[in-house]
Amino acid sequence: MILQISDLKVYFNSPDGLVKAVDGISFELKRGETLALVGESGCGKSVTALTIMGLVKCPPAKVEGSIKLDGKELVGLPDEEYRKIRGKRISMIFQEPIASFDPLYTIGKQMMEVAMTHLDVDEDEAKRICIEMLKKVHIPLAEKRFDEYPHEMSGGMLQRIMIAIALLTNPDIVIADEPTTALDVTIQAQILNLLKELQQMYNMSVIFITHDFGVVAEVADRVHVMYAGKIVEKASVKELFKDPKHPYTKGLLHSRVKKEYKGKLLPFIPGNVPLATNLPDGCRFHPRCAYAMDICKKKLPPEVNLNGSSVACWLYAGRDAR
Repeated sequence: MILQISDLKVYFNSPDGLVKAVDGISFELKRGETLALVGESGCGKSVTALTIMGLVKCPPAKVEGSIKLDGKELVGLPDEEYRKIRGKRISMIFQEPIASFDPLYTIGKQMMEVAMTHLDVDEDEAKRICIEMLKKVHIPLAEKRFDEYPHEMSGGMLQRIMIAIALLTNPDIVIADEPTTALDVTIQAQILNLLKELQQMYNMSVIFITHDFGVVAEVADRVHVMYAGKIVEKASVKELFKDPKHPYTKGLLHSRVKKEYKGKLLPFIPGNVPLATNLPDGCRFHPRCAYAMDICKKKLPPEVNLNGSSVACWLYAGRDAR
């Protein structure tokens, strides 16, 4: 395992009370695999990613639990040591490419800053590496684009360049936070194909954050479904689509747009994700769940293992987990 996360909690103090953005999640990431984190907005996916990257400031946040990279504990690591890991061994692709670049500097200057910080090379070598990486992500006229500014690029090109920056240091892990959200369907497909191509080339591990099950089916090996700061289901992609266990997972899959829904009211999960400052007692999904029982309103369900997958739901608690 390249990454091991155990009982991770990320809390924030706010005027409205304690925000439990991530509340005791555990998972592992294997070398060379793609793990998808899925859920609605506000479930804690991006906070999880930012915490792994060491981009959540403490204070105001309070981080508890364990994040181990190749056995090295990252929680509590001094900022100076974390900077040697962030961008070098763990990189991140953000969801809004235009907001991730400084408009005052050329693409090349922003890429070279990463290369010279982590690769111990001079300017000439850094430029050569950056242009070579632009070519690998299929940027046409790479030498010309190197000297251009972000506003001169399309959204798809900026996303490719962001991927290039993330891969400059040949990282062990790349976290992709909804990298295709702001792109049209054709460009989305190109970006997903590019990520798969580069993952095979570099044998890197990927954490892919999304709410789109079409993307999950395309890129992921395993899926973890998050809801209100908790992981409620873990499964392989094949198992999740074939036999989803948790009522929330079933609701998400049922809410996908399908041909047979044309001209009809689209199915949806009633209600909203609860505020992280006002989480319900018991199972956090019970106010929206059609299968809720009395115990669901009183106690958090345990994680139940079911033939390689797992689910945190009282419908399965007590079953034979062999």
